[in-house]
Amino acid sequence: MRSLDNPLSETFTPDPPGTPGSLVRAGITVERAAAKLKADILEGRYAPGQRLISRDIVDKLGVSRSSLREAFRRLEADGLVEVVPNRGAVVRVLSSSEVRHIFQIREALEGYAVQQAALRIDEGDNRARLTAVLARGLTHRTEPVFQQFIVDNRDFHQEIVRICGNPPLAELIDKSQLPILVIQLRDAITLTEMIRNTLDEHEAIAAGILDGDPAAAYDAMKRHLWHAADLLLAHSAAGAQERS
Repeated sequence: MRSLDNPLSETFTPDPPGTPGSLVRAGITVERAAAKLKADILEGRYAPGQRLISRDIVDKLGVSRSSLREAFRRLEADGLVEVVPNRGAVVRVLSSSEVRHIFQIREALEGYAVQQAALRIDEGDNRARLTAVLARGLTHRTEPVFQQFIVDNRDFHQEIVRICGNPPLAELIDKSQLPILVIQLRDAITLTEMIRNTLDEHEAIAAGILDGDPAAAYDAMKRHLWHAADLLLAHSAAGAQERS
């Protein structure tokens, strides 16, 4: 039976280690721990650069240290934390050079994607689907919810890639759209400003695609990406100056 005080903890007679039942249960526990920590990071409960104290998290979530280590590894694979020797897991902070390199890659990949999307917008239900995902994101103008905004922001970019009909391109772009970028951007400006800027820029990108204008779509995507990059780089420089 699951404890009412801690949704991650369970009370039961454990199966012997290594049996199918124990392995399945351990996998479920890892999934829950990783999901909870990911949500906490995305919601700002842990700041970029903050160390995740294993002892505290084990007590809070009611999981074993081995399950927590595996959860940390999953978060590291998602680009949210770094597992540092003798320090444990730390919420990832991208350096200025990493930010610059990532956005150079994103400009090349997503710039190509929007051009292809503009050329294919009238195929099938592409126009209706892009319009729908844009409208869903625009609801954050009046009812901003940060974690859902991250999901809707990602959906907008992924819908553009889907229209391209190029699965390998989708995989490459997905790897460059790190959630930690949004978290660091939230630290650089207010949530309201970040959402407003993003939605304005999404509308400009969508307009270029819906007009079937590859050049306009590319220019709008480039402005969108480098506006975010410039904010991140300025915030990073200001932080470095304060620490010096």
